[in-house]
Amino acid sequence: MPDTVLIINGATRVNGNTDIIIEKIIEGAKNNGVNVKFINLREKKIANCIGCYQCLRESTCSFDDDMTYIRKYINETEVMILASPLYWCGVTGLMKTFLDRLFFYYHSKNRTLIAGKQVIIVTPMNQKDIGVESEPYSRVLQTAFQMSWSQDCRYGFLCWYYGERSSAEQTRTS
Repeated sequence: MPDTVLIINGATRVNGNTDIIIEKIIEGAKNNGVNVKFINLREKKIANCIGCYQCLRESTCSFDDDMTYIRKYINETEVMILASPLYWCGVTGLMKTFLDRLFFYYHSKNRTLIAGKQVIIVTPMNQKDIGVESEPYSRVLQTAFQMSWSQDCRYGFLCWYYGERSSAEQTRTS
């Protein structure tokens, strides 16, 4: 069980299905002694990535906005939960902007900041094929984070892992 879980809510609808699911996750985590850091993207100011590549050249982002402190939480946590409803083959605009800004971690110096982390995806949707609908997550997690998908579901959700997993972890998913 992780010490701390970072939950990023990309839902635009207040009290919608995503908010309800997140409330249950927070309740369950706290009941099991896990600290929760909750970030609601509706309340944050995050600029759109402009593709300037400063993060690749200098290992810093050209914007000093709420993403600056969100990255500190990402760096410190073992498990991150990304929650966003999926509409018409994509996450909300809030979550897409957040995912674009994760390009920061594509720089080799920044990748060490996410080594060993797990990302859990929560995607309320009216669709049966999660593979198609979760494509926006898949591309970012595979490219920037260099994570691989697992059906481990240790926490009961779709999980992604950074780098190689131990043989014990791989056995659990087989």
